[in-house]
Amino acid sequence: MNILVTGATGLLGRSVFRQLAANPDWQVTGTCHSRSGPGLLPLDLSEPGQIRNALEQLQPDVVIHCAAERWPDRCANQPDAAWALNVDATALLAGACEELGAQLVYISTDYVFDGTAPPYSADARPAPINFYGRSKRAGEEAVLACHGHWVLRLPLLFGPVEEPRESGVTALLDTIRTREPMALDHWAIRYPTSVEEVASVLEQCLRLKAGGEILSGIYHWSGDTACTRFELAMMIADLLQLDCRHISADSAPHFVEPRPQNCQLDKARLLALGIRGGPPLPQQLASVLRPLHEEPVESG
Repeated sequence: MNILVTGATGLLGRSVFRQLAANPDWQVTGTCHSRSGPGLLPLDLSEPGQIRNALEQLQPDVVIHCAAERWPDRCANQPDAAWALNVDATALLAGACEELGAQLVYISTDYVFDGTAPPYSADARPAPINFYGRSKRAGEEAVLACHGHWVLRLPLLFGPVEEPRESGVTALLDTIRTREPMALDHWAIRYPTSVEEVASVLEQCLRLKAGGEILSGIYHWSGDTACTRFELAMMIADLLQLDCRHISADSAPHFVEPRPQNCQLDKARLLALGIRGGPPLPQQLASVLRPLHEEPVESG
């Protein structure tokens, strides 16, 4: 199978690219834009000519579209840029894939829901309450308007990072270590999900596809542990044995851009196909956070 991964230098794209490229039976190419990397193909997704040239050159069977603007506040502050990447570029890519015979897998978000009636099945009616959610829903619509593509919605992501602030989950490590008094949200319920687990889920899906399974429409995947940002910080502090007495719980939401309270995703469609996840959340968090917390050893 020939696979193209967009956004292969991002939080999710790095793990997806690494996981799929490890399969000796698959040919996997990753793309980059603002951040380059060895062996990656530079690609400006706002340029139709570049998209078409890349697809004609590589002839992928599947394109996994990880590239996105995924920070809600940044989307609201820079709506034109966010819409251009999350919607316009997605529509260009979806159309080109359909024309050239490649299947597009679009990575979307739990924020397409308003958070008032969880858990949400794959066929639940979207009702995003912020610009980020609206842009990702519009991207979904562009993808599903084409033949043969499918959507994978995901919640809050974490995993191996280049710096802690790359994920809202790993950023909590710095919040705890600064020792400055901080009130963390204890209202919005999230389901932290490892990008390495998502990469494994996508690999399992592609193996099913190679075996003749037809994947279409919308699928959900999510971690199983519900927690607020405050509860997640407490879990991290416990795992790393850090003092967290300066962290307090804020039960009243204070968001620049609105957030849904609980967008739990029902992953029944993928479970029914035999797709399985990874270890429990504390184990996944520990594997990511302990290397970040360890002090470098001085030589000499």
